[in-house]
Amino acid sequence: MKPVRLQVLERARALIEDKRRWCSGDLARDARGLSISPTDNNAEQRCALGALLAAAYQLTGDLKNAQEVAMTAMRPIIGATSLTHTNDIEGHTAMLALFDLAIAVQRNASVGAGSEQVGPPQST
Repeated sequence: MKPVRLQVLERARALIEDKRRWCSGDLARDARGLSISPTDNNAEQRCALGALLAAAYQLTGDLKNAQEVAMTAMRPIIGATSLTHTNDIEGHTAMLALFDLAIAVQRNASVGAGSEQVGPPQST
């Protein structure tokens, strides 16, 4: 099974992959464009941190645990405060690139932790 952190990153990226589902300036917005909790079922758009919160909540079912997971999910690539700033200043494309990087780092970390050897055996 995939590590929770990787699942959160992948799910959060999927939530904002479509630019129409992404926003800046708020954690999340409803269909009328009003600010809403990112864990609310009526959320239509989310920023990167809002997507992380929603994804973590969907996986854990516990708001406090979801907040802890979401706030650290992108580390060591970027912290939550910088993530919010980057989301609002650099935009959607930059966020997807950061998610891709964080996912790749997490996949490599979980592969390294899960097996001693990756790839074909080396001859001696």
